[in-house]
This record gives sequence, C-alpha cells and structure tokens, in this order.
Amino acid sequence: MIDQRMNNEEIDHTQDSSDEASAKGVVRKLQLFRAGSFHFGIFTNDIVAILAWREPTPLPHAARSVLGVVSVHGRMLTVLDLARLTGHEAAPSDASAQHLIAIRGDEQLALAIETLGETIEIAEDDFNAMRETGEPLFLGVLHREGAETNILNPKELFSTAIQGRERRRRRF
Repeated sequence: MIDQRMNNEEIDHTQDSSDEASAKGVVRKLQLFRAGSFHFGIFTNDIVAILAWREPTPLPHAARSVLGVVSVHGRMLTVLDLARLTGHEAAPSDASAQHLIAIRGDEQLALAIETLGETIEIAEDDFNAMRETGEPLFLGVLHREGAETNILNPKELFSTAIQGRERRRRRF
C-alpha cells in the first residue's frame, strides 16, 4: 500500500505495477493530487515514486511548463508544471509545490504537485464510464464527490510540454 508520509521520504510504487482482479473485474489504482486549482489523477502503475519537494535547477531555453531538473538516485528528472502544461496560467506552481511525482517511462519526468490526495480503486466499469476529453494529454475525466478529476496520459506529457520543439539534440 502507498505510505502517505512525506518527511523527505520516497514512496515506492513498485508493488503497484500490476492490475488487480476483483469479483467485479479488473480494478486499477489511481493516485489523486492537486496542481493549481485543478484535480488530477494518474494510475499508480505509471508512478515510480512520490517525493518531497526538491527545488529544480532551471534549464535555459526550456518550454514554460518545464520548471527544471532534479536528481533522484542519480537520475535526472525533468520537472513539469501541470498548471502551465494544461494552459492555465497561475502563480508559479513551484512556489507552492509540496511534492514531486516521478513518472515511469523513457522520458524521465516528474510532476510538481501541491497536494497529494488519496489512492482510490477504479473498477473497470467506472473507468469505462469516464468521459473522454478529446485531448491526448488526458485519458478521461472522472466525476467523484462533486469534483472533476482529469486522468493524465503519461505517454503524452513530454510531447505536450515541448510542443513541437526538437526532442533530442542532433549529432553531427
């Protein structure tokens, strides 16, 4: 289970990497969090770790949604600002960020988040009932307790952040 302690400790999600089966069918775990005034969720099998906030080192000429990079166990993670990434200009979210969510994948990304929410289980029926947004950054929108939660598509985070910029440096 996910430990919610955040005293500069890392929370490991390696045990959550597989979907569970239940009597209702497939159940997936969803980590809820808030960035800016918006509620987001990401499936726990897409999370490497949840960390206490670390100040990122800025990158020159980076996209506005890129706050910089942080080193986590020798890996450099690019920290993204979800408020700017989703097109909602607000006060810089790095000033109020409390946690980082390290994302599984080749791009080595982390998300700056303000409030870490609970981890919920979503049955296959609930997942199928999510409203599609038509935007590749989101898998859908989940309505829960009167709030809309945007479910992130981690495979689209990097490409959305660079918005057509060169992905890798050309070698001559």
